[in-house]
Amino acid sequence: MAIDSKFQTKSDVEVYIGTEITMGTATLAGGTWDKMPVVDYSISDKQAPLGVAPQRANSFGQQVSGAKHNRTEQMFEVSLTMHGTAGVINRICGALFQDDDGDNILVGGSPSTKTFDDGQPNAVPVTLLFKNGGSDGNDIHFKSAMCTSMELSYGIGTDGGALSCVATFMTGYIPVESTLTPSGGTITDVSGVVFNAHDISINSLGGQQVLINDFSLNISRPVNRVSYQSTAEFAPYGYSIGAYEVTGTLGCKRDTNSSSIASNTSTGIELNVGDSTFEVTAPKVMVESISTDLADEGWKQEFSYRAFYEDSGANPENNTIVQIETS
Repeated sequence: MAIDSKFQTKSDVEVYIGTEITMGTATLAGGTWDKMPVVDYSISDKQAPLGVAPQRANSFGQQVSGAKHNRTEQMFEVSLTMHGTAGVINRICGALFQDDDGDNILVGGSPSTKTFDDGQPNAVPVTLLFKNGGSDGNDIHFKSAMCTSMELSYGIGTDGGALSCVATFMTGYIPVESTLTPSGGTITDVSGVVFNAHDISINSLGGQQVLINDFSLNISRPVNRVSYQSTAEFAPYGYSIGAYEVTGTLGCKRDTNSSSIASNTSTGIELNVGDSTFEVTAPKVMVESISTDLADEGWKQEFSYRAFYEDSGANPENNTIVQIETS
């Protein structure tokens, strides 16, 4: 067999996120798609973990009958690094905690959908399509992928201050290489103005105004596959989800204000960072650690924080953990 002359490059691939109707069924070509302004990405190959039996005593090799690929546990990860635009943030917030209206509020009781069963109606899992990303020059898509994390970050001295959004997805369904061309349905290009650290005008932690050098916010949750079906692709019966963790960092000039931030209060302080078009608000954060950089260009402090929701009073599950406003 001759060497195949085909090859793939990132510059030839377009990335789409499709809204699904039924879990386990990919978004149709004529369905609802968002075209993502992707800077970088990573995908998983069709690979199940290999289990190997213990070696027999006084034996110095491994027997082929003692190894088996465990397709019952296969999970495939996809990571997308994108420009931090309003459309991107809204779409990823919708996939991660089901609020995508521009207010994007994660509350103590999120998400509203907690059951994910194969073959049942569900618009939360998504289809990730890499147009021209197939090994044969066609396309590859990952169906019923669940968003497990989103990180927003920017800094004065990084990438011109542009906001980056990194989203990670997991799926228990085998990637499919076939032609899939969004057409005839709803296709939205979510590129646009990228939020920028140079525009920061809201810069408060614990009521103290600080000069911010860099900022990050990470929202994550575990997603696990539930068992497997005795079919050719070993599809899961569904997914189980875990609790959200909201963490991040704030780097700023070290001065009297930064040194006055309450770092050991266990009741929580408020975080507000952004500008008139993009703002992150977390009513109850606690500082996990502080570090000081004795830089030649001026001393800096970095605060690592974790966000919580207020669990006192009536209906605490409705209280905000973090809000990401994009409008």
